[in-house]
This record gives sequence, C-alpha cells and structure tokens, in this order.
Amino acid sequence: MVDTVGEVALDFITPDRQRVTWSATTEPAGPGPGGPGLHVRELTLRAGQQRVLQRRLRREPAAGPGDDERQLDAEIAAGLRLARRYPGGAYPHTLPRLLGYRVDVERPYALWQPVHGPKIQDVVDGLDNDALDRMLVDLLSTLVQLGAAGVVLRTIGPRTVAWTGEHVMIRDLRHAVLAGTPRTPLGSPPFASQEQLRGTGRADARDDVWSAVVLLGSLLDPDNDSLRERLGARYSALLGDALEPRAALRPTAAELLRQLGHEPPAPAARTAELERLAAGRRRFDEVFRQRGQSPTPAREPAHVPERRRRRWWRARPPARRTGPARGRDCYLCLDPVEWAEQDLYTWAGDGYRPIDPGSLGSGRRRDDRLQQAFRRCPNPSGDAPPHYLPAAYLLGGAPINVGLIGDSGVGKTHLLAGIMREIESNVLNDFGIITNAVDIAWHDQFRRTRVHPLYQNGRTLEYTRRTDEVDFADGLVLSHGPHRRPLMFFDIAGEMLAPEHQRTRATQFLAVVDALIFVADPARAEPDVTFEAVLDRLSHRRGADGLLDLPSVVVVTKSDLLRFEEPVDRWIGRSDLEQRWRDPRLVTAESRDAYAFLHARDRLPQLAPLHRCRRATLHFASATGASDADGVFPFGARPHRCAQPLVSLLDMLGALPAPPEGGDT
Repeated sequence: MVDTVGEVALDFITPDRQRVTWSATTEPAGPGPGGPGLHVRELTLRAGQQRVLQRRLRREPAAGPGDDERQLDAEIAAGLRLARRYPGGAYPHTLPRLLGYRVDVERPYALWQPVHGPKIQDVVDGLDNDALDRMLVDLLSTLVQLGAAGVVLRTIGPRTVAWTGEHVMIRDLRHAVLAGTPRTPLGSPPFASQEQLRGTGRADARDDVWSAVVLLGSLLDPDNDSLRERLGARYSALLGDALEPRAALRPTAAELLRQLGHEPPAPAARTAELERLAAGRRRFDEVFRQRGQSPTPAREPAHVPERRRRRWWRARPPARRTGPARGRDCYLCLDPVEWAEQDLYTWAGDGYRPIDPGSLGSGRRRDDRLQQAFRRCPNPSGDAPPHYLPAAYLLGGAPINVGLIGDSGVGKTHLLAGIMREIESNVLNDFGIITNAVDIAWHDQFRRTRVHPLYQNGRTLEYTRRTDEVDFADGLVLSHGPHRRPLMFFDIAGEMLAPEHQRTRATQFLAVVDALIFVADPARAEPDVTFEAVLDRLSHRRGADGLLDLPSVVVVTKSDLLRFEEPVDRWIGRSDLEQRWRDPRLVTAESRDAYAFLHARDRLPQLAPLHRCRRATLHFASATGASDADGVFPFGARPHRCAQPLVSLLDMLGALPAPPEGGDT
C-alpha cells in the first residue's frame, strides 16, 4: 500500500483469494478503537465513489507480535470465516462484511464495508413493540449464524450494536475470536460473563448469549407492561438459563429463539471446501475404528477422574527408563558402545586428546571434566573412521534419538531452529524439565549458524548440504529431578532420504531413531516421497498388528502462510501448550484437523505416518511466522508452536513428568 497526499493505492487479497488493486482518496488517519497501534479511516474508491473502512496497524521492522497485531489477525480470521461460510447473497445482513486484507506489508490492514446507523442504546426508547421484537430476533439470529461459523464476538453491548432503522447491525468484529480460543480478560460487567471477565477457559458461542441477553434486558424496560404481556413466560425463560455462570450450562441462541416461538435461520449450504474437510475428518475417525480404537471422545463422562483419561496416541505407554548408564548403539556406526572412563577424550581445538582417568578426580571436578568429555567408539566392526560420542549421550537414562524427515526445502532445519528457540524460552520448564547441552561447543555452533541468523538477523537458512556421513544436528539433556535423558536431533539433506539414497552411511542414524518428526510443506507442488521411503526402511520394527512402534509427529510447517485458511486458523495463533498437555482432547482435535487439511489437498503420502505408526499426532506450526523477501524477513522471524510436536513426542515416549494432581497422566 502506497500513501500520497490524500491518495491511496490498495493492493490486497479478497475473501475468495483474489488479488485486487484499488485507488482511493482518504483523510488523515487517527488512532482507532481497540489499541493505539491500530488506525481507522474511511476511504472513497475512485471507481464508483464507494466508501470503505480501513483498519490498519503500525508496527516496527523486526518487532515481535504485539496485542494489536494479534487482534488484527483475529479480526481478519473471523471476517474470512464468515465470508467463506456465507458467500455472496447468503451473507448475514446484520454483520459487517470483510472486503479484503493485506498482512505482508509494513502496515497490515483490513478493509470493511462501513456500518451506518446509531447505537441501539440511543434509539431504543423510540422503537415500538414490533421493532423491539425484530431487534430481539435479529440479535439472536445473528448469534446463531456466528456460532455456525465458529466465531465469538465477545463484545456485545449497547455501544457495539447499531440500529439501521430496519434491523440490528453489529458494528465491528474487532474483538472477535474463533470458538475454542483460550479466553483473555475482556469486557465489563454486566455485559461480559465472569468467565470472560477473568479470561478462564475457552471462547464459546454461549459467551455471546450471556452478553446479548443482558443487553436485551437493559434495553427492554421491565416496567413496559405491554411488552411483558406479549412476551410473558418466554421473556422470563430468556433471562433465566441464559445467565448461568458457566457457558456450558447456557442454552444456545437457536434454543432461545425456539423458546420465543421463532425458527432459527437455516444453516448455510456447505461449500465444496468444507465437504472435503469433513470427508478428511471422517477418514481420520475411520482409521481408529478399523484398529478397534477410538479417538478421545468430545466429552468425557463426568464420573471418570481426569487423571484416568487415556490418550489414543499412547495405547501402549512405554516404561520410563532413567536408570544408570547402560550399553547403547552408536548413532554413527551402529555398533554397541559401553561407558568406559578409561577411554575418554577431550576436544583440543585441532583434534581429540586422551584424558588421564586419574585426573578426573571426584565431586564437582569430575562433573566438570565429564561435561566436556567424549568416549571413543570402539567400532568393533572396523567399518568407520575414528569417531567420538559426547559423554552426556552415554550417561543417564536411555537416549531419545529423533530424526527429521522431509524432502529438501520443506523447512526441516528452520523447524529445528524453531524448536531450539522455543526451548531456549523455557517452554519445557512448565513441564518440570530443565535442559542443558549434550555437547556445549556443538550446541553453541548450532545456535550461531542456525538459531541466531534466523531469529536475530532475520535471514533464511541455507539448505542442509549432502554429506557422506552425518552427526547429530544438536542435542540436549532433559533433566527432571535426578532423572536425565539425552535428546538428540538428526537432520540431513532431504534428497538423502529418497529411496535411491537410503543405504548410505549418512542415513544410518535411522536404525537407532526412537521417534520421527515428519515435516509436511502443504504448498509444495512436487510429491514428497521421503515419508514412505523412511517408513519402508523401518518396516522391520512393525508389531503383530502391522504397525510401526515408532512415535511420530507430522508437522504442517509454514502454517503462517495459511493462517487464514480453515482449519489452520483454529490452531496457528494458539500458544496454550500446557493446557493441551492436560487435555488430550485438544491434541486429538488438532490431529483430526491437520489430517483433514492434508487429505482435502490430496497430500496422501504425508498422511502415511498416521496410517503406518501405532502412535502419531499431527500439528500446525511455523518456524518463521512470515514470508521472506529475497532471503530476508523484513519484520523479523519468530517461531509459532514449534514446541507442540516435540512435547507430543516426549509424551508418547513417556519422557514427560506426570502432571500435577488434577491433570492428565
């Protein structure tokens, strides 16, 4: 968007995904309602002199997302949901209409049709009973249509509802969110319920029922005998159950309309896009029916203690192996290796130098020396050059070796950088886990060459280069109380995972992996053959049921580019990691939606892990949060939900401590 004196060139995306350019004239912008960083102004289009409302954001380059940016994103997501659920003439006449948006510019914005008409509180005294009845039906019918689209307004009140002279009109969607989004404190009594005021639980369509009923009660004078006589018991019912403290106990807007003797508006015809998503969700459920399992039900029986809920992706919870060090396989040569203090080395800058066992000492001196020590792999097969394993890999509990799978360019390295960035922000501390490096120098190199260039300098990372041999990309020790387990990540060039390169030394790490992260790029045109190629190579690990006993996650990466597409819009903005850990239904819901998203786009090979692994979940994530321009992120890069798939893997592996009393186990 280019500004000149009184003239604006608008280049934006419409709800039906078309790129449009408009010329308009404008008045100077001023701070708009909703935050000091959001500006509102009316524009006049040169063609047809149509007036449009622009809400735009001012942000600084490389700045992180603020409340105003998140609010604008949520507003656009709500407007797009409505526009796509109610296309063309089916759009509710009581709701403002989104005309277009642009978010990949210095000043992101949304364009709306202006809403005209006085606030309902200013004209209610002059309305006759027919108009009041129409107002009541309009408002509840609007809530039915919002609920069907999965949108919650959160701000219904005397100042946010207008009267056009013929019907009610919602003034804006600037605080709207999608149903299921964690509540944040908003509103004021009595128009917001206590759940909304405190910001507890998740946004529910019945939050708006509370607000609408309180608004109607304040507008409809209880001493108006003629109105009371017409509504009678219906009005009492309207003000009864609808004011239950918990949203889950309130009637829906459709139920209230029926109580008042009105039929709710008919649901909009399901679009082809929604039909494809519904088919994908049905297929997801069918997978578990065929296995004799059932995904976590939408509502648990009230008498079942929450701690006894079972997670479908943990059908066979593994034992927690956190005892003393034992023999394990080398991830470079696959030979067994035992801990041996008489064969330790340290890195001297130009090579490995042996450590005199007598110099280790005891106590803190010994701990410090071991933290920098390496064990030379004996490699009895004699088929590899000399190589050394970090002492931390051989000490403590059983290691967790995680391989990243996906073709070149899908974003594996960016995702791993995002995982490490979120771990640095202490996301695992909420689970009682403290992390430190397996190899301090190696970890520092990964930070300097991967994490810092991406997140401090805002530059894209180079593709991982092909090599004949591969070491781990980065490694951490997960500590919980006295228990420690090394967590190792392996990331190689995607083409090395293709069938024709599967038997090279660089892919030998697959023989010792304990879990897999499959990285799916939904925008990629070429089919990704690496998913099934890797699963084929590991087919010897299938159980009696034919499924691989290999915990796996499928990550729909680059989801920021699709954050306004359904159902990505439902998940990508969320950061409720710990709540998801406590409520397995959320993991099931996201997996079902991600499966449906890929299924609707015929990305069937990317769904192979769910079909072929006994335990697998699917997730939406973004390592950068934005598109780059010639290798640079002009407004900075930041990870979104990169830790979610890792936490799911750790959960499947039994590596998460048990939640506190009242949580899920």
